[in-house]
Amino acid sequence: MNLIEGIARTASSLAHTTKLALGWPFDMARVNYARAVRLGLIEHSLLQGAKFERELADMERHTLGLWARQV
Repeated sequence: MNLIEGIARTASSLAHTTKLALGWPFDMARVNYARAVRLGLIEHSLLQGAKFERELADMERHTLGLWARQV
């Protein structure tokens, strides 16, 4: 592996790690929503769950821009 390949690999790893770190608050929101449903604090509804996920994904895309995860 030459220097250029090593730099490219390091940059790719750094970008991946940054994406994961920036997405952490949104993952925690998903976990907390699921816990609230399990505890009965929020009514279990497939429609409400889908709406929550859609709105959270929109917030993630708008907040993080190119750093947002793509599904």
